[in-house]
Amino acid sequence: MDSKSQRMRRLDLRPQKRLRNPARHLRALARWPARIVDQLPTADVLAGERFWNFKVPVFSKLVEPPHATAETQRACLAAIFASAGALEHSPRRPRDCRIACLVTTPSLFQSEVTLFFDEAYFSGFLPVSDRARTDYDGGWIEASPADGATIADIVPPAPAGLDFLGGTALHEVDHAWERDVDYVNWVWAYPRR
Repeated sequence: MDSKSQRMRRLDLRPQKRLRNPARHLRALARWPARIVDQLPTADVLAGERFWNFKVPVFSKLVEPPHATAETQRACLAAIFASAGALEHSPRRPRDCRIACLVTTPSLFQSEVTLFFDEAYFSGFLPVSDRARTDYDGGWIEASPADGATIADIVPPAPAGLDFLGGTALHEVDHAWERDVDYVNWVWAYPRR
């Protein structure tokens, strides 16, 4: 990732302060699909990897509540879809992989475009079909199928071939970190080729 992209992807140190000039940040985000193919590593770097991901290059405040709007979140998803499409149709696309969009709501800052080289690993990101709870030392996570209608107002049209596979609603409680959060992981993917 180039240094300019690293500077753009920052956590919000002043969450109550509004982001200045969101239109400028949206224009920079719209340029990401044109640059993502240049960020692909060479085949020797990817050899033996299970995945390679590209986090969405934005300031968290642009795409996360309470400052994000449906419009800015839709623009972020459009950039994620366009970036996945640019990778899928690039002559530099690695062989024998699957390109996917892993989108987290309401916090789109965690979203990414991912190249999966291991199909078994990819299947771990697929939506669950039933409610399940996993306990761990200090907390638990409960997963259940998510209703795609809940994000319909922020989802732009996906490129041809990029299929919506669904989502997993997660409720996480971590006593050590005093964390009690709800979020949804959504998956779009191209076929493996």
